[in-house]
Amino acid sequence: ASANKLLARRIAASIAGMIGRGEGVRDRATKDLRPCVAGDVLILVRRRGVLFHEIIRALKREGVAVAGADRLKLSAHGVFADLEAIGRFARFPPDDLTLAGLLRSPLCDIDEEGLFDLAYNRTGSLWAVLTARADQRPAWRAAADCLNWAIAESDRAAPFDFYGRLLNRRDGAGRTVRQRILTRMGAEGEEALDAFVAEARNAEARGVRDLETFLARIAASELEIKREPDEAQTRGGGEVRVMTVHGAKGLEAPIVILPDTTTRATPQSGPLLTLADGGFLWAPRKGDDRPASATARLAREQATDEESARLLYVALTRARDRLIICGVESQPARFAGSWYDFVRRAHDELPIHAVVLDGGGEAWRYGPDPLRPAPIDDPAADATILPAWTAALAPAESPLARYASPSNLDDEAAAPAPSPLSSVGGLGRFRRGTVIHRLLQLLPDLPVDDRSAAAGRLLAREGGLSDAQRAEMAAAALAVLGDPQFAPVFGPGSRAEVAVAGAARGWPEDLKISGRLDRLVVETDRVLIVDFKTNRPAPARIEDADGAYIRQMALYAAVLGEVFPTRAIDAALIWTDGPKLMTVPAAMMARSLSELLR
Repeated sequence: ASANKLLARRIAASIAGMIGRGEGVRDRATKDLRPCVAGDVLILVRRRGVLFHEIIRALKREGVAVAGADRLKLSAHGVFADLEAIGRFARFPPDDLTLAGLLRSPLCDIDEEGLFDLAYNRTGSLWAVLTARADQRPAWRAAADCLNWAIAESDRAAPFDFYGRLLNRRDGAGRTVRQRILTRMGAEGEEALDAFVAEARNAEARGVRDLETFLARIAASELEIKREPDEAQTRGGGEVRVMTVHGAKGLEAPIVILPDTTTRATPQSGPLLTLADGGFLWAPRKGDDRPASATARLAREQATDEESARLLYVALTRARDRLIICGVESQPARFAGSWYDFVRRAHDELPIHAVVLDGGGEAWRYGPDPLRPAPIDDPAADATILPAWTAALAPAESPLARYASPSNLDDEAAAPAPSPLSSVGGLGRFRRGTVIHRLLQLLPDLPVDDRSAAAGRLLAREGGLSDAQRAEMAAAALAVLGDPQFAPVFGPGSRAEVAVAGAARGWPEDLKISGRLDRLVVETDRVLIVDFKTNRPAPARIEDADGAYIRQMALYAAVLGEVFPTRAIDAALIWTDGPKLMTVPAAMMARSLSELLR
């Protein structure tokens, strides 16, 4: 274990040295020489053992960006442990061991000295001491406030709600709990955190509504995710990738390091041997072998050697610029037939010279020392420094601020009462309008000759309608689409169901609208907004239209006037009964808006 740790530290120091010296690698796209970055390095191991985790730990300690394990066992990850701990504590505060770990986690951020001062020579539980002494240090007060909040929320919130609110809680510096976790854990922590929250959401979908049951299921789970490697991560620096050779098939990197090469591969299938005829033999000890088991064991060893050679080929061919092979010194019997042994014997006739690694240790290098490209201007160095307000909390929005629907703003407008017979025939009060609106949204995207058949198919899916009702709705929609006067509304540049949200100059500060236009046409010199109306009978003049419709179009026109200040904003209503197109005069909209806002 100590040898693995030493090797991991030397590898991490060497990578930090390469990056610090700006050793050159060839850019894949331009073929030009550029300084290497963390994302250029790929570390390949034969299996995820002690050395695998030591390398990741050493890279983090060295300050080298590392992507973490290619396979992540979430149930054993520190993020899972911390989030489970706060849930367990919230349901049982006297658990001193859980609380101690929680105080040291990113959720509470109390350092070792602070925890020692709380715990040493205390009388009573750790939670009682923290509560009593919270005001003595800011970190203690912040931790106590967070934990008191967790206790209160755990009594009433379901798991997903509890953790969602927890991760968005802010500390005195404005950082959320999520930000504090990711600052300490990095990208790997983000994946574990998202997976934990997803498990909470999935648990609620399965009917788990209490924190105790959710935590019990999480503790019993064996969750694991495969992290997809992304070679494009080298842009902007990226991260060192550490993975198994088997998982690296199809990848390449400028610099590949093989740290696990000094022992021969051994079969991993245990004492069960497979015979040539498909049978099996149980032979736990090689010394007890008989001819049949000796033959089967030899065949297994040969298959293992062949697979090891294939993986070595994969590993050697992942490197685009440089290949570094190293390992922990092993016994001669285990070294013979190892990857390092193969590579050393293959290079016996090549000009190899010894080099000293960063952090100590010796290695061999075939070929010249890495080149260092000329310094290049760092665009980040000339970047504008962000103003202080970008890191500050956004001011709270006025409680009066709202995004209102344009059709519901005038609270005093008298809405027509629905007829008690409006649901006769299966339509309901708004059913006909909803169906026709959908037809007018979808059919314009189809060729003219296909619209009638498509309307029939869409209406066939609408239950509770008679054939006569379906025919009437199809006729209403197709009449609008087929009328030449409406051609610009459905022509090039037009869009259906366009969301509009915002405010306009001259409006009260607390007034904002949010709605959806049935149709929007943006031209070089004007913008046309259109709303479909399915009322029957349609009014004969625009002056006879419901005032709520005019106000609705006036609000939309005002907001779009802010978006397109140099273009005329025109509005129109299309009545499917007729059909008719009625332009809404600008003066009428201005008068309606003035009456609403006074």
